[in-house]
Amino acid sequence: MALACAAASIVPDLDMLLVIALPGGILWHHGPTHSLLGAAAGGLVVAWLARLPRREAWLPVVAGLMHVPLDYLTGEPGGPSQFGVPVFWPLVNERMVSPWPWFIPFGIDREGFLAHMFTPEAARAYGREIVTVIVGFALARYGRGSSTNS
Repeated sequence: MALACAAASIVPDLDMLLVIALPGGILWHHGPTHSLLGAAAGGLVVAWLARLPRREAWLPVVAGLMHVPLDYLTGEPGGPSQFGVPVFWPLVNERMVSPWPWFIPFGIDREGFLAHMFTPEAARAYGREIVTVIVGFALARYGRGSSTNS
């Protein structure tokens, strides 16, 4: 189950394969797979491939959906169109980015993105992402641990 959720949470970034494979493929990053519809569909595919029972299939869907607001919180308002996510695609194709980004962009959305993944700027971004995930898990565990089963 945990592996299926982890896989579903990164499915939206499989659009990076188009970045590698196609000339101008960078324009696909943060495209339809980063919409609520695309992320939910990715989660459903993972649940199906993992052969999860119906009562558990929603968990990878939620894990995939969480990718969308997290990428919404990454970027720079007024920055290049590559930043942001088309949350309501296909109804609205506009890419949205938070006016108060929490995660800093580090150049992965530029041509030559692989080189940008191993810079000090990227390391700072990864650190902030890891701390956020750890705090999120700690809060979820604390919330679950504080409930009483009577």
